Amino acid sequence: MNQDFSEPFEEYNETSPEEVARRFELLLKRKESPAFSEEVFESLTEHYLVKGNFEMALKACNYGLRLYPNSLDMLLNKVQVLINRLELYEATEVLDHASVFYPSDTEIRYFRGVINIYSGENEKAIEIFREILPISEEKENIYFQLGMAQSGLGLLEDSIESFQKAIQENSKSEIVYTELVFSYELASALEQGVAYFKTLIDRDPYNYLAWFALGQCYNNLNLFEEAKDAFGYVTAINDKFSGGWYSLGQSHLNLEEYEQAKECFQYTLDLEEESAEVLVHMGASHERLEEFSDAFKCYKRASELDEYSDEAWFGMSSVLYEQERYVEAIHFIKKAIRLNGANSDYWLLLADNESKFGNILSAEEAYGKAVELNPIDPDIWLNWSLLYFDSEDYKKALEIVTDGLEDLPEEADLYYRATVYLLYDGSFTMAYKYLQEALALDYDKHVQLYDFFSNLNTLKTLQRIIEQYKA
Repeated sequence: MNQDFSEPFEEYNETSPEEVARRFELLLKRKESPAFSEEVFESLTEHYLVKGNFEMALKACNYGLRLYPNSLDMLLNKVQVLINRLELYEATEVLDHASVFYPSDTEIRYFRGVINIYSGENEKAIEIFREILPISEEKENIYFQLGMAQSGLGLLEDSIESFQKAIQENSKSEIVYTELVFSYELASALEQGVAYFKTLIDRDPYNYLAWFALGQCYNNLNLFEEAKDAFGYVTAINDKFSGGWYSLGQSHLNLEEYEQAKECFQYTLDLEEESAEVLVHMGASHERLEEFSDAFKCYKRASELDEYSDEAWFGMSSVLYEQERYVEAIHFIKKAIRLNGANSDYWLLLADNESKFGNILSAEEAYGKAVELNPIDPDIWLNWSLLYFDSEDYKKALEIVTDGLEDLPEEADLYYRATVYLLYDGSFTMAYKYLQEALALDYDKHVQLYDFFSNLNTLKTLQRIIEQYKA
């Protein structure tokens, strides 16, 4: 049956947002002008906003305003779309137009405050929000935006208080809780955050957003077991909340529970559209389990969804390195570095690949860049020194390690490695001194020494020294 979609479409309440959107897009494809009711246009715009499709949201607004040019809701919807598109001048123009017809409307002033935040004029925003707070019916939103403005000025105690007041207004918005956690973190007050969210949970044990925020606080405190428990409650209370599954997966990943992490990331993908971020973490879970084919597929799909995801390109390179496919790995890691040249891990992986491939000069340059970016990563110094150890230049290898000790004087691994190089160079007295220091710092790590020696006499000598030290 053919239906004329250009006729006014009023029965929105009996039709899904997806169906309305389908009808709208079909009309546009036919180059016909939609003639929906004002309510339908408003709901259509909100549907696209939730989906993050700002282009279609703007089209819905513009068509709606052709029929209802002075509709306050449509005008404000357009302002919201323009703000999301960072078209702040255009948003201000729409507000100026709306204020001619609605000069005392608090929502118009509210959006002016939001634009002030986006423009970096946080003082003006705070002034506006404080003025309209007593007369606004949407106090939750006012408190939230007030907190954002205060956070932008570094007024962290004030922002914490404002976000808490937004929650007291019965906020069910994930972003309010997340921004509160962020303010606690910036204020170095995560323990206070833990106490606050526990209080909320005591009042309402089924407040999954409070459990979610509690887990975020624990994660930021590197208390991964506690974070896992909190996110577990989130998913038990609301198993449709994808953010809970994703965060639970991250906790499992941090705890090296890779099978469980994979399950959580799969739940996340089942609940929301594919994203590069989730796929990268899924890939990491596969990679840790040495499921390299599946890991590569995840990283590759992530790069297809977001070509600017440096983590996806890094992941592909890492998998190829593990498979000793160094030429291909170099290609991918260079892509990651072009996107984010400030990540020392990327330079380290490039250096390791160049080293394995025999490009000594390129490897040396990449190790140097890695250590310049992050001199307190012992793996960089250790891997760099291997470049010279493998070519039997033991003095140069030792030089690299001792340079590392200047930045990491308490790093046992560096002392153990210096011991190895000194023994190979025949400097036994000095080797003994470094070995003593290493044993004092971390006795259990001495087992790494045995990877470097196959001579039985040398191994027996080392074992005697180590046992004497333990005694």
